[in-house]
Amino acid sequence: MEDPKKNEKSRLGTIPATLVLILTALLLVVGGYFYLYFKNEYTFTDLIDNIVGNLIGVLAAFLLFDILYNKLTQDEYARETSQQITRTLMGDPETLDAFSDEDKKAFMVSAIRSIMKDSDAVDMMVGNVSKYLDGAKNARIRKSYDYTINLTTVADSEAYNVIPGVAEGKYFYVQEKLNFEIKYLDEKDQNYSSHEVKIGFSFDKRSLDGGLLESDQDPEFARCIFNESLDITKEAVDYIRKLSQEQLKQLVGSLFTAVVKIDGHAGELDRVEVREGGIVAAYLIDYDFTRKEHSVRIVFHMPKLWNSIFEVTLVDPTKDPKITFDYMPGCMDVTMYSYLNKGEESNDGAYELQNGLYDVSIKGEWIYPKSGIVFSVRKKDEPDEKAKVI
Repeated sequence: MEDPKKNEKSRLGTIPATLVLILTALLLVVGGYFYLYFKNEYTFTDLIDNIVGNLIGVLAAFLLFDILYNKLTQDEYARETSQQITRTLMGDPETLDAFSDEDKKAFMVSAIRSIMKDSDAVDMMVGNVSKYLDGAKNARIRKSYDYTINLTTVADSEAYNVIPGVAEGKYFYVQEKLNFEIKYLDEKDQNYSSHEVKIGFSFDKRSLDGGLLESDQDPEFARCIFNESLDITKEAVDYIRKLSQEQLKQLVGSLFTAVVKIDGHAGELDRVEVREGGIVAAYLIDYDFTRKEHSVRIVFHMPKLWNSIFEVTLVDPTKDPKITFDYMPGCMDVTMYSYLNKGEESNDGAYELQNGLYDVSIKGEWIYPKSGIVFSVRKKDEPDEKAKVI
């Protein structure tokens, strides 16, 4: 890196150097003409005229040289100083803190413009970056994400027998384990703002999306830290709606056998509410909800209709997601559709398919919402054209 003090000394040193050159030229001119005067018997008037005329030409040339040289060195010094300031700003965030947000955004736009060149590309990039910057102040991020899904054809509990459709073999069964670390950047997040923590099981796609996107269509689903689709028959939904609060708690406790932990503290099922779009289960957990970072673990089982889809949706910026989908290839056909927004890795580059196992893993990268994977699950001995359309 160039030393500014060294450049300044170099620039100032051009003044005495110019003076030395001028004095040297004067001595040479005067000495030369005195030599001619004594040798050729010049008159004193001729001597003075020749000396003055030549000195004017020499001084004019040196003056022009001095002006041009100083102009060039000053411009170079200004460029080097500007580059030095830019390097300092880019390498020292504390220096940038002295500027307003508007100044920082203007600096960001200038940096993008210097990289992208094309005006439309600049507008696109600035729009995207500005959107994320504006939303980041209230955003949640997940620094790790490990989701394991196991599919089986055999129910692991007799509690399923009370659900209409089980005896007829209309369901396969899902076992899920989800571990993630979440950090929220705002002062408070509504989903982690008290000892009561909720998880939701939606009867339909609309309620599921409303919960995942935390829309206003149903605040209860929006307040769930986890939302899952509960694909069951209409008769099964009607059966659940008729249960009392105590029966609901017993059914959810024995059917889903959910384990919800935050920062290592296990939750206790407090109440269950059946809403128009699904089931909301509230757990009481003795954790420090004033913290901005939490480690979350959710484990549960549930039935799911054959020839349906299973979605894994990332609704927060997530780093290093790992998704394992284990199924029984002898009993079911599973097709994966990925919309992880990570370029080529969104399809073939990020997963491995072995005998009945999809292993999706993206390392060292952030995946941005709304991204995810859809698994289509079809029973082998009952082809269903609807299962081929997502």
